[in-house]
Amino acid sequence: MATFGSPAPRRTHRHATPRQSSGTPPRQRRLVGTRVVSGATPTRSVGSGMDVDETPTPGAYPYNERAPGQRDTMFAQTEELVVRLYGALPMEVRQVLRSTDFLTESYTGGIDITSGYTLVASARTCFVWSHATIKPSSPSPTCYILPCPPPSPNHPNATFQAPHHALVPSRTRSVEPGLILVSPVGTTCFWPSISSGLSGGSTFEAVHLPLEASEDEYVSCLVRADRGRMGGGAAGAYVYLAATSTGRIFRLGITSQGGKHTLTMRLFAPPLPSSSLSLTRLLGWSAPSPAARPESGNVVALVSSGNDMYALVETRIQKWTLDSEELRGEVDIAGVVREAIGEGVGVEDMEGVDLAIESSNTLVLLVSYASAGSGEDPGAMAIDQFDFGPRRVYTILRLILHGDSWGVDGVIVVPYISNAASPPAHPQLTLLAGGAVIVVLFGEVVIFCARDTPYKDRLVLKSPTDRLLGISALPYATSLDHAGADGSMDTDGGDEAEVLMMMSGTMLRVSVVVEKLKEFQAESLPNLLKATLKQAILYSPIPANPLQFVLPPPPVLDGEALMRAAEGISAAVVASDAEIVRPNHDLTCQLTARKERLSWLIRFINDNGALGKMSQRSRQRLATDAEKLYACHQLWIGLNEHIDAGATHSLITDTIHAFTDMHPSPTSTPSSHPASPYTPEQTPTQDVVRDFFKYRVSDVGRLLVFMVDYLGRLGGTSLGGFGALKEISMAVVTTLQAAISYRAYNLGVYGIDLPMIKPWTSRPAVIDAVLKLVDAVTRVATEGAGASASSTTKEVVDMLPELATLLFACVQERLNWLGSPMAADEPGSERDKTELEDRFAQLRPEILETLRLTSHLRQAIALATTYTDFPSLASLLLRPTPYPPSSNPHASLIKDYFDRYGDAFGREAVRWCIEQGEARAVFAEEGVWGSIMDGLFGKNKKGKGREGDERVTKSEYNAIAWVNDMGRGRFGDASGRLLREAKSAGEVGVRHFSLSLGKLAHLAHLQEGGSIDEVTLDVSTIAFHDGLDFIAVQEKLLADFQSALGSIRGKQKQSLDAQVDAILRAKAKKLKESERKGLITAFKNHVRQILQGKVLVVEDAVDLLTLKDKEGSIEDYATALHLLLRAEDIPDARRLSSFRRAWCRVYNVDDWDAIRQTANVTDSQLTTRFRATALYNTLSLVLPTVFSTSPNDTLPEGFDLDPSQCLPVPLMPETSSRFPGMPVEMVGELARDFRVESSAVERMKLEDVYFRVRELVMEDLGYEVR
Repeated sequence: MATFGSPAPRRTHRHATPRQSSGTPPRQRRLVGTRVVSGATPTRSVGSGMDVDETPTPGAYPYNERAPGQRDTMFAQTEELVVRLYGALPMEVRQVLRSTDFLTESYTGGIDITSGYTLVASARTCFVWSHATIKPSSPSPTCYILPCPPPSPNHPNATFQAPHHALVPSRTRSVEPGLILVSPVGTTCFWPSISSGLSGGSTFEAVHLPLEASEDEYVSCLVRADRGRMGGGAAGAYVYLAATSTGRIFRLGITSQGGKHTLTMRLFAPPLPSSSLSLTRLLGWSAPSPAARPESGNVVALVSSGNDMYALVETRIQKWTLDSEELRGEVDIAGVVREAIGEGVGVEDMEGVDLAIESSNTLVLLVSYASAGSGEDPGAMAIDQFDFGPRRVYTILRLILHGDSWGVDGVIVVPYISNAASPPAHPQLTLLAGGAVIVVLFGEVVIFCARDTPYKDRLVLKSPTDRLLGISALPYATSLDHAGADGSMDTDGGDEAEVLMMMSGTMLRVSVVVEKLKEFQAESLPNLLKATLKQAILYSPIPANPLQFVLPPPPVLDGEALMRAAEGISAAVVASDAEIVRPNHDLTCQLTARKERLSWLIRFINDNGALGKMSQRSRQRLATDAEKLYACHQLWIGLNEHIDAGATHSLITDTIHAFTDMHPSPTSTPSSHPASPYTPEQTPTQDVVRDFFKYRVSDVGRLLVFMVDYLGRLGGTSLGGFGALKEISMAVVTTLQAAISYRAYNLGVYGIDLPMIKPWTSRPAVIDAVLKLVDAVTRVATEGAGASASSTTKEVVDMLPELATLLFACVQERLNWLGSPMAADEPGSERDKTELEDRFAQLRPEILETLRLTSHLRQAIALATTYTDFPSLASLLLRPTPYPPSSNPHASLIKDYFDRYGDAFGREAVRWCIEQGEARAVFAEEGVWGSIMDGLFGKNKKGKGREGDERVTKSEYNAIAWVNDMGRGRFGDASGRLLREAKSAGEVGVRHFSLSLGKLAHLAHLQEGGSIDEVTLDVSTIAFHDGLDFIAVQEKLLADFQSALGSIRGKQKQSLDAQVDAILRAKAKKLKESERKGLITAFKNHVRQILQGKVLVVEDAVDLLTLKDKEGSIEDYATALHLLLRAEDIPDARRLSSFRRAWCRVYNVDDWDAIRQTANVTDSQLTTRFRATALYNTLSLVLPTVFSTSPNDTLPEGFDLDPSQCLPVPLMPETSSRFPGMPVEMVGELARDFRVESSAVERMKLEDVYFRVRELVMEDLGYEVR
């Protein structure tokens, strides 16, 4: 009978008796139950037993035969093994074990395949029941309850521990077996039949093993061995042996006299010689003297095969013969074991744990040792994840007998580590298929290892309060292909090996496909990982499943293999792989089941702490599969609701049909990542829509884009018009919003670090599709709005907030990806990011304004706040009534946002008011917005420019900023702003006002004692004076020109061109008569600007002053030269050209030929003629400036030119730069006119006249003539 015991030993040979000072035996002591040992079945591990004389073996029991049509309840399944529900424990046992603390209470258990009965024993009670005929659906079986051996008076300090046990098989199946219980202190109880347990089991026979209390001796194991193959022994006869911690073995026998069974006991020892036996009888001695014993030590395990018995005594193996009770040999295998395990592993405190027989000369040994190695060594493949002290590592060794010594033929490291946190359990070996499969039972896990291949797998209990109480191999099922010529079975081959496992609530039946294990290769290790993931999502959700699934330890748990397996399983779920997803016509249930499968998958990975082994890309692939499935589920629900609401037609179904026709599915379901081997072959059905949701969920992004394109091809009025737009928009919004919300909710579950890598919800095609829907709904809102709008139109317009929210989310998601370091490595990502940012910045205000106009202001404000679009937020809150502030319905919101976001929002609110001409709104609340205006206009509270603000250097707010400065008494700042504003002003009135007010502010600043250096004072004063002088010149020109308009009547007076022509005729007769087209055109353009109130540039004013007739304004030439002298914004080359043109016109204005006619003219008359020329008057006004200039200062070149110096004409590029936009032909005309002017001066040869006039001017002004 295979058994399990608790608690586990750590160094069993160190404790000679189960006694502690506190009355509790040490935890290390081994207390295990009995294991059935059959010489006829070496494929099962042998165990402890007692001997029943001449008890035939009952026939084979049928185990759990399934009724026709009955389905197995499976709890785990791989290619190599299947775990099924065998049956439930009796109700009485379940009730007791449900409240048991296995850490403090001692329990043993065992499954006896020979008798067909199972038992569980505590220190006080033993429960026995028949398991042979149990079925998963069977009611609670009959339970026999028997008392356990009481404490021994010879061991008053011994702990009350669960006994060792052995069932005594009966002759026939109909008769209950007997039972032997042996306590650790040697108290033995025997029941010929467990049937007495129905009435309390108080009638039993008790004996006491003569243990040496002085040596702290206790019973370490109990075995039952089949004597069927011993010499001459009858088949089915059993031997029962009890071993102790000092190495002694007792042989128990059951005799029958007169129908009464009696339990006998004697020391297992070699028999005495016949002469000694005769002498003993003659002397009347009643018992033989003990035979000589081998070296003492704790007997860990007893196993037998035929007449041979092996004892594992600490690290020594003893070989006995059962019939003669002779010790054949004893070998300490500690050295060869250490050598086989390896020197670098750090083997310390090694002890033998269990022993099993594979064949007549081959043993399988389980040892444990304390490993001081790192967590990366083969022995560190722990499943419990604890880190409490030294770890106990378990290793399986295959021992081959060579003469009188044992050699190690193979070493298998068991993927399990025990430590202080492990449950108390003594590991037990069980061999299947002739040793081809080795099973190791621990308290909470069963390990399956293949002898000849690297296969290792395990079954782990789910509940921490559950325990494995026993395991036993069922009779090995072999096929006829493995039968020998003599009809015997080859036990090292076959198809399937099975074991029964018992836990605290149920019994499981595990079937192992031996051939699969034999064919297993190292390359197949990742398949185990895939199988584990598959089992986790298939069988973990079963509430009754007592097993949990744990990822294998390194090196099986490879990161790459885990990612491939997880992605493959995920893709298989998405593609409705029939092996993972149960077929279901109810698509809602089927989608729900698939979602649950993916939830279990990621939960399993997280529970095993394996998420860190997966790359970010792999995690996002799993999350993408899950979110696509969730999105399709929501889309399917919406489609059902649409049809259930009474719709006779759905555009969604049409688009799915059209999509599948245009994009047919390949033989395997496509996925966003490499296809999984689980991906099924699709079986086309008549329901194309359901097939899409079953097999093509991964194509949902392409489907959404196709839907929008399909809607565009239909046109605005087809298939219901607005109704079609509503349905498609709803489908797109539902799907994408579901995916985005699912992703956000599960970021932590999948361990995703944002941004997502190329998220499918924000690919350019998806963004364009959503934008098309936004544009379409916007057109409906702007074109179909009004009182006559239908309810459908209103429903479509009401979708605009959702579409806008979705569009913003998609665009921002893609911007986040394009701005990530990972995307930076991709070509064109920076360009795409810039283009999308510009496009988003342009679209966002337009869409938000549309939301406001369609009565969705609340949603617009929410979006602007979410994306920190403060310019749009200010516009939304200030429209349509910014002034007075008290009349604005959003005044409280403006205050709230200002309090929340401070200057970031305040600057945009002030900027909007200024740009929209509503500056009065902020000046009305100067106490609120004053500091914001200072910051926006480039001044902080101290009146200094804000560093780092690009807008400080700009003059875009000077037109209003000076008002803020004046109001705060900053007159110096105000004057500077007004001066800059005047220079940029294009209207004469504005420039005049700015210069006048700026000059007053400048004077006020000086009057208040404002600090300013002399240079700045001179520059500012001169700038205001020069500016006002230029305005005075232009106003004088305007007055002069307007005087020529008195003769215009009727419509011509309203015509600007007619006014210009009239002025040309009246004020520039000489120019008009010269027919110089270029100069005439330039003159007329300048006059037109003056009449329009525009501010002329200095060069244009010089042209007007020098081209118009000189009548009554001969000083205009000097004025023109002084304007050019003071101008600061003219390039030097152009300034020189303007000087030359002005001097040419000075020389050309008078008739020098007439002046130089001296016949009958006195010198006095000639001098009078000279004084009447424009040259004289001009020099009279220019020379004082020349002579008053300091030698350290230089006048611009060209201010004083003689006739020869003014002849060069400007080149055409220079002329084009002065008249931007002027046609080339007109530039050429100007160039010809300039040459004509210079030629005229040159022809007059005025050198002698020029110097005489200059001398005359100097004499009249009192300058010394040189």
